[in-house]
Amino acid sequence: MSLSRKRILSFSENAPKRQVRRYENIARLYSTRSGQSHIVIPRKPTGVVIGRSSLCDIKIVGSDVSSKHCQLTLTINNSQEHLYITDLSSNGLYINDELCGKGTNTLLKSGDKVGFAKTGGQFIFRYSFDEEEGTVKTHKRTFFDDYILGNQLGSGHYAVVKEARDRTTGDIVAVKVFHPNKSSNGDTNDAKLQQEMNLLLSINHPNIVKFISHYIEPLNQNTVSTYLVLEKMNNGELFQRIVNKLKLRQDETKAIFKQLLSGVHYLHENNIIHRDIKPENILLDVTPRTSLNEKQTGPWDDHEYDVKVKIADFGLAKFIGELKFTNTLCGTPAYVAPEILLNDRNYSTKVDLWLAGVLLYVCLCGFPPFSDELAPPNMKDQILQGKYAFYSPYWDDISDSALDLISNLLVVDARDRFDIVRTCHHFWFGEADQQVRAVSDTEEQDMEEDVPSQSSSQVKRQVLRSNTQPMTLKERFTSELNFGYDRSSIL
Repeated sequence: MSLSRKRILSFSENAPKRQVRRYENIARLYSTRSGQSHIVIPRKPTGVVIGRSSLCDIKIVGSDVSSKHCQLTLTINNSQEHLYITDLSSNGLYINDELCGKGTNTLLKSGDKVGFAKTGGQFIFRYSFDEEEGTVKTHKRTFFDDYILGNQLGSGHYAVVKEARDRTTGDIVAVKVFHPNKSSNGDTNDAKLQQEMNLLLSINHPNIVKFISHYIEPLNQNTVSTYLVLEKMNNGELFQRIVNKLKLRQDETKAIFKQLLSGVHYLHENNIIHRDIKPENILLDVTPRTSLNEKQTGPWDDHEYDVKVKIADFGLAKFIGELKFTNTLCGTPAYVAPEILLNDRNYSTKVDLWLAGVLLYVCLCGFPPFSDELAPPNMKDQILQGKYAFYSPYWDDISDSALDLISNLLVVDARDRFDIVRTCHHFWFGEADQQVRAVSDTEEQDMEEDVPSQSSSQVKRQVLRSNTQPMTLKERFTSELNFGYDRSSIL
């Protein structure tokens, strides 16, 4: 099938080089047929019409190609130029093998496959590049210029996570695709966001998931979506480890927390507050043990040689907006610090230490310190009042020093709460792990029914009330699966 183009000589790839107006060509359609010519799309503000008629800007030949098959329209979204394709045909315009439908507008992305009916040919669309300078002529590089999007790995309240392959290196990465936001062309906001992104992209720590790049892609003329490219982890979440084991051993928890606090310390040194530390956002990179004779790096399970802890999802308010991020957290407050629950925008890095205290509690006993199952009062008031306890028999075998650390983290007044330095130097981390004796019946009778004072290092254990039964993470997870709840699986 032959192709011809009207007034296309000046855009021919074989024509002699000459001085032309910058941004003359905005894109190309690369034919998938061997020996068939590619099509160069000129940058024409009034639009480019493609069809069988000689009056079209670009003429293609095919028995079922319409006289005016489609129109490419230049638009600006989020300060970048993009092309939309409008289907004008009778016999079908196909994007990625999907029929568009007459009158529909579709945003074109690099890598899209465009088909003109059955006989007009199929082409791969790509925005143009300056081959000499190696830079995009008409717009910044898009996500689809650099990556091939793959299968979905998980989904949550404000994003889905997909696998992707780097077109240049072949590396596999994880991509968090945020739900659409209104587009903004404000230079001030764009500059501020870019400054924040540069900080996040510069973060480099062995216990933090690495940010690789980010892209803002238009979905239509009014909305955009952010693509956040991250290091991909292959061994799941701390959440799943707790679910599988019901709870973690004390030595195991201590080894995990040392790595976790190292990452948090690094973030705080860079003036970054995480605000969403929870088991789902702590990822694990497990190296299997090749033989039982191989010496492990820590107190891991028999089949594990090493376990690397990686903090994920820090700085997400930069991508989805402060208010939306805070409201999302308050929708599931089991791990939320009281100052965030109160919507106090002047909170400090000590927010993360409260969250670390909740996480430490969960690891050691298998359920959170605050929940509706432990009412009254309700979960929100439990957090705001700092009302929790170390219930028997769940805490009988946990050392007093671990309880002391938790009690200095779960302090409602942030001024009295441990900071990251005091937490890292707590004596629990240097203490040899050992089993503590069970509480005797006589001691149980002497225990107070109220929550122990958090100002004292001598933390009292509390007998579980007869009408109270905490729900473990495993029980909660099973319940959510039964109700079809789609928990956010990050990486």
